[in-house]
Amino acid sequence: MFEKPVSPFSSRGGFRRLLKDVERRYSDAFAEVGPGALSGFKHLIDCIEGFLDLLADPKTDFRVKLMDYVKVKADVAEFCRYYARWLGDPLAEKLKHEINQALEEAVGWWGQQELYDIMEK
Repeated sequence: MFEKPVSPFSSRGGFRRLLKDVERRYSDAFAEVGPGALSGFKHLIDCIEGFLDLLADPKTDFRVKLMDYVKVKADVAEFCRYYARWLGDPLAEKLKHEINQALEEAVGWWGQQELYDIMEK
């Protein structure tokens, strides 16, 4: 009756590609700040990818997914607020916006999948 869209969580999927694009575009700015900043940025990206893995796991309870979503968004905000000292507020805000946009799209897609699952029952 309803056809589910293809998962954008795959290694070449839309959300991971968006995240890799963000990583590629901002890595040079963090490298200029220093190696610690770059490794911190890459760690943030890894944490977000871990959240995408969790979000794509159908066995994980939705409450766990929502709690992790809130934590990841807070981590992104804290990270960008901290590095705004060196990157400047406009660049840090742009980074936060791009990451949050990708997170919101991923959570929106997950919500649609939950609805598809309910409709199939």
